[in-house]
Amino acid sequence: MTRATNAATGVTRYLQVYTVLSQALAEGAIGAGEALPSEPSLVRQYGVSRTTVRRALARLAEERSIVRRRGSGTFARDMAAGRLASARQIASILDDSRNVGANTTVRLLAFKNAPTPDFLYREWPEFGATVLTIRKIRFVESEPVALVTTYVPERIGRELTARELGNDTVLVTLDRLGYRGSSAEQEASAVAADPFTAKHLDYGIGAPVLNLKRLARDSKRRIIEYSNYLYRPDRYEIHTLIERGRHHRRRLPSRP
Repeated sequence: MTRATNAATGVTRYLQVYTVLSQALAEGAIGAGEALPSEPSLVRQYGVSRTTVRRALARLAEERSIVRRRGSGTFARDMAAGRLASARQIASILDDSRNVGANTTVRLLAFKNAPTPDFLYREWPEFGATVLTIRKIRFVESEPVALVTTYVPERIGRELTARELGNDTVLVTLDRLGYRGSSAEQEASAVAADPFTAKHLDYGIGAPVLNLKRLARDSKRRIIEYSNYLYRPDRYEIHTLIERGRHHRRRLPSRP
């Protein structure tokens, strides 16, 4: 685990301590039933106050990641005791584009036609002046995992309805309508959660979130959608399989 916090990151120290401990618990570095370092030990290890450590531990306790026993210490909970699925399990659910609708739930925040954002129009004028904007939260086991914003060109968006979309991904829905994704450009980075993201992902303002951006095209190189995914890093992992071969075909990745 990280040995010290970094005040220069823009993330509060309690969130840094919480994030490091949460990751250690998720990855099994602190196994089920194993004791966490004592509060004085964590204070020395991370160079923070006891109040900061207690705040981080209180959040982990609220999330049922740990159990605190008076006079004995703090222990990692058994993963089988009802805790949220692991980040790897969640990734396998979200990346299964055909079944994600059946294994997750969605809250639709926005479904409307709006002027094309400047950053999209500057980079890809073919979007046109207006796009269908779709924003939703994807839940696994009733816990928010991803905040997704998708922009669909107006020529396609006019055929899409919120009822047609339902619980499915946008790409799966577009595929049903005859707009088949053939290729995608995707990039990933880490960003700090703004107040809107923090609220809907039940996360701390300024805490790091995984930011994935994807532009999908059909076989004629026409854009069919642009999506931005903001994931809680303690609830989602990226796993990539790289294969070599002349006849290997890559499947277009689909996100929630």
